[in-house]
Amino acid sequence: MSIVANAVLDHLGGTSAVAKLIEAPVSTVHSWRSIGIPKSRMAHLRLIGKTIGKPLPDNLDQLVQRDAA
Repeated sequence: MSIVANAVLDHLGGTSAVAKLIEAPVSTVHSWRSIGIPKSRMAHLRLIGKTIGKPLPDNLDQLVQRDAA
């Protein structure tokens, strides 16, 4: 399980929401929860986050720490 991927996907609205936003199959986005988000997709997710008003921090560990609190 990728803790960072889970935090990113949850921050952006969840698996289904992210899949719709990036026009990818839900199964693909769901697999990132286990294997991590590919670097090529992370840049895309950062742009999406800014567009929907949920920007991702430069240090993604901040999301993990926020979720743990």
